[in-house]
Amino acid sequence: MDKNRKVEISVKDLTVSFRTTQGMVRAVRGVSFDLYKGETLAIVGESGSGKSVSSRAIIGILAGNAVIDKGHIIYEDQDLTKIPEEEFHKIRGNKIGMIFQDPLSSLNPIMRIGKQITEGMIINGKRLKNRYKALIHDEKMKIINAKLAIQELQRQYEMNEDPQTQMSKETFKQKVQEIKAQMPAYHKALRAKSVIAKKQVKAEYQAQKEKTQKAINELQPKFKSAQESAANSKLGIQKAVQETKSVYQKELLDLKTAYAGVTEKEKRVEFMTKQKSLKASYNEKLKEARAPYTQAKANLKSARAAIQHEKEMLRRFVKVTKKEAYERAIQVMTEVGIPEPKKRFKMYPFQFSGGMRQRIVIAIALTADPEVLICDEPTTALDVTIQAQILDLIKKLKDERGLSVIFITHDLGVVANVSDRVAVMYAGKIVEYGTSDEIFYNPRHPYTWALLSSMPDLNSSDRLTAIQGTPPNMLFPPKGDAFAERNPYAMEIDFKEEPPIFKINDNHYAATWLLHPDAPKVDIPQLIQDRIKRMEDKSKEMMKHAK
Repeated sequence: MDKNRKVEISVKDLTVSFRTTQGMVRAVRGVSFDLYKGETLAIVGESGSGKSVSSRAIIGILAGNAVIDKGHIIYEDQDLTKIPEEEFHKIRGNKIGMIFQDPLSSLNPIMRIGKQITEGMIINGKRLKNRYKALIHDEKMKIINAKLAIQELQRQYEMNEDPQTQMSKETFKQKVQEIKAQMPAYHKALRAKSVIAKKQVKAEYQAQKEKTQKAINELQPKFKSAQESAANSKLGIQKAVQETKSVYQKELLDLKTAYAGVTEKEKRVEFMTKQKSLKASYNEKLKEARAPYTQAKANLKSARAAIQHEKEMLRRFVKVTKKEAYERAIQVMTEVGIPEPKKRFKMYPFQFSGGMRQRIVIAIALTADPEVLICDEPTTALDVTIQAQILDLIKKLKDERGLSVIFITHDLGVVANVSDRVAVMYAGKIVEYGTSDEIFYNPRHPYTWALLSSMPDLNSSDRLTAIQGTPPNMLFPPKGDAFAERNPYAMEIDFKEEPPIFKINDNHYAATWLLHPDAPKVDIPQLIQDRIKRMEDKSKEMMKHAK
């Protein structure tokens, strides 16, 4: 762990199960990792390894039959496994965004994409209301925490069946009563704070309203002057236009009279040339006659826009307006590489390609300026060329916005160029954890070897190696190492005891008995060694060309 870097999210011993008619499915079993500010952490593993469940636990969208058995998810000094939904709503989407696997299923097919991008901004953008909630937050949290404490006591009392450590009924009742005894004071404090908060919010709005009215009053003389000027110009222009038109009609009649009955081709051409010149002169004089009114209209429009701007700023003080949401949507759509955003704003999802739909989903996630972005297999449904474009886009956005990214995938090759660190998951556990270079150039777990062996390699004629067997049934988690049945290097102890996490260096860890001092030495498979050699040679060549 790097103590000099800020930890955005810290997951500690997270355990998640699902209730089913057949029993409890142990989807995530004691997962721990840290996500640092500005980094990309890739979580890699086969389907059913628990990677998506871990990410959904972070953002609080687990299925209704899911149970967080134990563990903590720490974000901004809050445990996300304990906070109520009302508090989670402030974090989900606003501070932690998520991009899902299939963009088409993430979008409403009968709603224009502009509305889908702006909807969240408008619904969550009630600024005055949010300001009031922020002022009473501490007092409200005391009540919520007290209720949660009672629920936790209830859970401990009911779940612990060990007579040695079980809480007595009297102790349980006493602790609950102690908490309940504090509730009247908490509610009284909340009511008092609520009154103060309402007055403060009202005062802030009134101050802003007065400021806006003052600005409008200062703009009113200019607006009225522009109105009068436009009205006077309109009266003056009617006479000038009529005079110009009369002169043109007289000159045109004289020209037609002069050339009446002319049949020679040269004379007809001369007539048409003079008529065209006369028309051009008339249009120019008409433009000159209308110029004062045109300028007066422009001045009036500018004065009216200045007043409307002040009114819009007051509305934006209260909430996110439709105009503000539209401007923000166009900005984000441009940022994610959607061409002609003003035109595309009014289109439907089915009018876009898969890659463009994924860009729309990314745009929706970015509208709230989140600090953390969870990408749950965002390129799986796309072809290889579009995959590369989306990966480059996510990497660019991460660098420009300083995002912290959790990237979930089943393909190690996808994250090779975008991840800073990699966590390899199998059967609900992290089996190897390290920097991207360590995972790709010095893998130590047999499952990581198997994943690397199954990656396509354009520079090799070797056949891809399939991982034999299937992942274990997590209704009945295996006793020892979950990968033992599929591991060609498994030892007897792998079937009996679960391996601990062995430290390879300060940033690299793996859970395999092969790293035990008493284990027989097993070298990295030759296929992997050859692949690592090719990757190193290619990396050196790229660095050489870069210089």
